[in-house]
Amino acid sequence: MSLFGREVAGRRHIDGLDVLRTLAIVGVTLFHMFPERLPGGYLGVSLFFVLTGFLLAYTSKRSWLEHRFRVKAYYWKRIKRIYPSLFIVLLTTIGVFSFVLPKAVAAIRPEFLSIVLGYNNWWQIAQNADYFTRLTNASPFTHLWFMGIEMQYYLVWPLLFALYAFLDILAGRRAGLAVLALLALGSAAVMPMMYEPDMDVTRLYYGTDTRVYALLFGAVLGLWWVDHPRARLGKYRMLLGYLAWPVLVGASIAAYFLFDGQSAYVYEWGMLAMTALFCVLLLLTADDRFFVGAALESPGLRWLGWLGKRSFGIYLWQYPVIYLFAKLGWTQLPYYAALEIAAILVLTIWSDALAHVITSRRLPAIRGRHVVTACIFLMAFTLPGLALMGFGGHAIAVSADQKVSDTGELQERLAANAAEQQAANDQAAAEAAEQKAAEDEAAVDLSGVACIGDSVMLGSSGELRKVLPGCIIDAEVSRYVGGGLDAAKEMAAQGRLGKNVVIALGTNGPIAGYEKYEVQTRALLEYLGPDRHIFWVNVYCPELSWQQTNNDYLANMAKDHPNVTIVDWYGLVSKHPEWLGGDGIHPNDEGTAAYAKLIHDTMAETLAHPAAD
Repeated sequence: MSLFGREVAGRRHIDGLDVLRTLAIVGVTLFHMFPERLPGGYLGVSLFFVLTGFLLAYTSKRSWLEHRFRVKAYYWKRIKRIYPSLFIVLLTTIGVFSFVLPKAVAAIRPEFLSIVLGYNNWWQIAQNADYFTRLTNASPFTHLWFMGIEMQYYLVWPLLFALYAFLDILAGRRAGLAVLALLALGSAAVMPMMYEPDMDVTRLYYGTDTRVYALLFGAVLGLWWVDHPRARLGKYRMLLGYLAWPVLVGASIAAYFLFDGQSAYVYEWGMLAMTALFCVLLLLTADDRFFVGAALESPGLRWLGWLGKRSFGIYLWQYPVIYLFAKLGWTQLPYYAALEIAAILVLTIWSDALAHVITSRRLPAIRGRHVVTACIFLMAFTLPGLALMGFGGHAIAVSADQKVSDTGELQERLAANAAEQQAANDQAAAEAAEQKAAEDEAAVDLSGVACIGDSVMLGSSGELRKVLPGCIIDAEVSRYVGGGLDAAKEMAAQGRLGKNVVIALGTNGPIAGYEKYEVQTRALLEYLGPDRHIFWVNVYCPELSWQQTNNDYLANMAKDHPNVTIVDWYGLVSKHPEWLGGDGIHPNDEGTAAYAKLIHDTMAETLAHPAAD
């Protein structure tokens, strides 16, 4: 029988899905706010992908069965759904930042175009491919890689749906589902195949090819759901379904706390496993035989879906607000998290209302009657909002195509220092022996200091050798804390790991809240042992979310280890931004001298006045 001849069964509205959106948006938002406390909250994105794929396929097939599916109408609906809110958020944010943080939007046009044209995820992959570009291009719109994948999927969905429909008519409905399922499984295999230990996972996390499987799994479920006959369930299967739903929700929440995005298992099997879990959770929620969805839509529980109904606006606004708080130092305010959440929700309500006015050309209304307070709220936000959008549009128009920075000069300096590092270490080892032999017994012994660090130390290595003659330096670009142990072992094998060790690691990634990195940090301390004095330089990277948590972790570590002293680079350089280069992290010539002097002075003071046991 032709597909066009089948009857359309079941209801169009599916109860309970807004609660799943709430589960997703809460995870993502709290992950962006507290990545060290909710390291797996990013999994909410996978749930969004599954929901999007399901609903897009479900509504497309329903419309097709009813002879109402039109490609032009499909695209126009997507445009109306996405672009009003997206432009409001983008233009308003850029307008605000052009006043309070102009550096953040100094070259915003390429990023703006990548967002509105739907390729932001690939644009970000290109930016993150280079260490220096990544540091320079920290952005309030980093989270919109998600929109890139969704918009690309929206674009190609009519083609995938046409393929499904053709196979459905030609060979039966199972043929079309089988092809889409094979595409989904093929995409799901890309991520574990590409993953390599200790790789930069940006390409895996942002890639369309590595993430589209969640959308395709959802599409297979949505297409199958329209035609699948749902016979009456026995009492045991019914009981199993009712028990499984809270278990799956609990497992999802637990994964938000446990699935560290830097762990290998996430990319080898974890993300796929959670996507499968979300598919089962979606089916149980959508299946009206269990009445779960209907219960969630009841007056007593309907509030659970309120955030889900506004999840798109919440997602758009959350990172600009979080970024602004971090950059302006408002995260030091009491109850700052509550202020962030309040700001996100108020801005979402406003942008949703304004987007509705734009698309429907009607003022806010409840039961057909204008509400005075709603109109006052809308106007109070819209008038200054329109002005800010105007400034945002101007900032885009006059934007440079690339941020102006001194990363070129920085790269040259780091490359030169890296090339000279081995020869300088060989010479320093000989000088250290002479220095120690000639040293006065009363003087502080700073001979043969071992220095292990990342690019901040590498850029300052010339100044370090001036103030710590004979020091041995092993520093390299983009080194995570995990690289410190290998460097220490190599120094020990060469007989160059002295009794005083300077470590400058923590700029390139989080430590606190990530078991892998905390284990690596503890392993480094254990290897160096309690008899060496360790001077750990804390970090200054205000545009990176782990600055405060890493510094707090290092401070607590020093309290627990009497042989560890913190070199407070953060406390010093935060008062002297003129010491930093264009990326706001690496010190310039004046800053490298201050960096080296701080390390020397901290060591001299500590060793001259050792703490009492």
